Amino acid sequence: MEQHGGGPTAPQASPWRVLLTLLGTLAVIGVEFVLLFGVYARSTPVAEQRAVVAQAVGSVQAGDTAELAALAGRLSAAGADDAQAQVLRDAADAAPGAALSQVTALAEDLADHSAALDVQAGLAYAGMLVIASVGWMVWFRRLVSRHRRLQAEVTEQAALVASEGRLASLVRRSADVIVVLGTDGRVSYATDSAAGMFDAPVAELLGSRLHERVLGGDAEPLVALLDARPDGDAEVGFRLARPDGRTVRVEGTFTNLLDDPGVGGLVLTLRDVTARVELEGQLTHQALHDPLTGLSNRRLFADRLDHALRRRGNRELTVLLCDLDDFKDVNDRLGHAVGDQLLVEVATRLRTVAREGDTVARLGGDEFALLLEDTGLDGAREVADRVHEWLAAPVLVDGHTIAVSASVGLADAPAEGVTGEELLQHVDVAMYLAKDGGKHGTAVYEPCLHSAALERLQLRADLERALVEGELVLHFQPTITLADDGAVPTVHGFEALVRWQHPERGLVPPVHFVPLAEESGLIVPMGTWVLQEACRAAVTLQLPGRPPIAMSVNVAVAQLTAPGFVQLVADALADSGLAPQQLVLEITETSLLAGADVVAPLLGQLRATGIRIAIDDFGTGYSSLSYLRDLPVDVLKVDKSFVDHVVGDEQGASLAEAIIAMGQSLHLTTVAEGVEGPEQAAWLTAAGATYGQGYLWSKPVPLVEAAALLAPAPGVAVQV
Repeated sequence: MEQHGGGPTAPQASPWRVLLTLLGTLAVIGVEFVLLFGVYARSTPVAEQRAVVAQAVGSVQAGDTAELAALAGRLSAAGADDAQAQVLRDAADAAPGAALSQVTALAEDLADHSAALDVQAGLAYAGMLVIASVGWMVWFRRLVSRHRRLQAEVTEQAALVASEGRLASLVRRSADVIVVLGTDGRVSYATDSAAGMFDAPVAELLGSRLHERVLGGDAEPLVALLDARPDGDAEVGFRLARPDGRTVRVEGTFTNLLDDPGVGGLVLTLRDVTARVELEGQLTHQALHDPLTGLSNRRLFADRLDHALRRRGNRELTVLLCDLDDFKDVNDRLGHAVGDQLLVEVATRLRTVAREGDTVARLGGDEFALLLEDTGLDGAREVADRVHEWLAAPVLVDGHTIAVSASVGLADAPAEGVTGEELLQHVDVAMYLAKDGGKHGTAVYEPCLHSAALERLQLRADLERALVEGELVLHFQPTITLADDGAVPTVHGFEALVRWQHPERGLVPPVHFVPLAEESGLIVPMGTWVLQEACRAAVTLQLPGRPPIAMSVNVAVAQLTAPGFVQLVADALADSGLAPQQLVLEITETSLLAGADVVAPLLGQLRATGIRIAIDDFGTGYSSLSYLRDLPVDVLKVDKSFVDHVVGDEQGASLAEAIIAMGQSLHLTTVAEGVEGPEQAAWLTAAGATYGQGYLWSKPVPLVEAAALLAPAPGVAVQV
């Protein structure tokens, strides 16, 4: 590449211009000399004539006229005309007075003539001076103008040279690499940055063939481009190998400047894009893989499933969907960090189960999927069995031993007419069928089950909408003070129970939507709404002149372990104005036992504010004095399954009596659930139960009817 060197060169003057300037100057000087000589030549004879006439005047005044004839000859010799000489001759013959008059007149004529010549000479001198001054001024202005033009040309040339120097310096030091190749592909010029890109000094690059440094198959397209030499710019890209094994990716543009006299070569403007390509690869990997487990994500799995369906022909294809059982409890009890580690371990085990060619993906949450190509249902069942087998081994995470099980759904692709999305829906249906069958099992999709599964999914979507649009309502079932014979039972408090007023299905029982809420995580916002509404309702049920009415609210473990739950309860009490002593939070025995190490401290914080804690469905779990003694509990609620057998079943009655006695020994209030007959109420009263709850007194009713149960105090309304 041509580079400018040295300083700016001053423009050279034309030799003809110099010659014309010299000749013009000589002509002006010559004219001046000619003019001076002409003035001298005209004034000198007149001066001599005046001298002769002056002598003649002197002679006449002296009375000597004889000399006038000789002076006339001298006057003629001095250049006077004959008339002037004749005046002297005539004066020589005239009387002295007349002669003096004639000679004096001649002298005056010559004096006038001399004065006229002086004036002419002055004018000539002035004219010559003006002409010379104007000439010199014009010449000087042209000289100044030329000097300025030359100076501007020199400055412009110097700026151009400096600019080209800066450009050359910038090009040499540019991060982009500029390489000029000859028609034979050899390097004729390279910027300094080329050394870093090609891992070789620039001097070594010069004269070498560039394509010989390019990696593998990238050299052939580059050679083809150099041979084609297209006009304009063309994109170019190739890879370079490093001695340390790294691969450098290069991109840039090719420009054909063979016809440019300043370059005369094929120009490659290159840049190292290795970091960008690696970042793009990382972003692509992140977009298609689960960041926690490193498995394929739903997007990549769906893409591979679509491709597999298009290319499978007559080959078999099955999708396996695996959903961990009760994983939500792990998060609630042990925290999300432990849950994440468990998911990573499950992913590792599923990779072990997967065969070569199978795609393992985490679709979200605790759902995993396997794409089993060339595999029918029989082979898929074997894979499902291995999944159960590998997941059965307990997982040790942060000192916690976690038992893992999963519900597995299988769906095979029919011969034709199914999309990847539809196949995923099928396997989702099968997985929910496995869960409904008792979990820890495997179920195969059958078309006849599709509508029921879709209805379940639709119900889940409707529940999300119900929370937003206010379709949930509260009903209240009273807890009754169990009195001795002859005493009238009274309402001690109410339990708030959620119901769903579906716009199409009518009043949906909780058994149909509470499990869905727990599975989907909607139990937390739903429980928050129940707590807040129950506190407001409890305030409206407080009547002057009678004991305070307690309000019991069921709390799921997911609610209790959600961040900020203790403050949430405090806010609900403050907003409603309900005293903490009138609120009872109920948690099931099985939930309490499953997460006692996490739940118990939270219950202790709530109980410290004056809120009472009740164990719901007591007796269905591992009931014992040892754990009851260490838990912050105020109330035991005896499960209906025990209350059902207190009359006519000696063993059932013994169990119920033991639970009530256990509560009494720990100074706990006992509430018997599901009381439906007076015989049961009588037995429970005799056994020492504190309160009863059941259809004997009232089913769950809306708030207005619950308030009516308090009206005929101190008695209670008849069965509703």
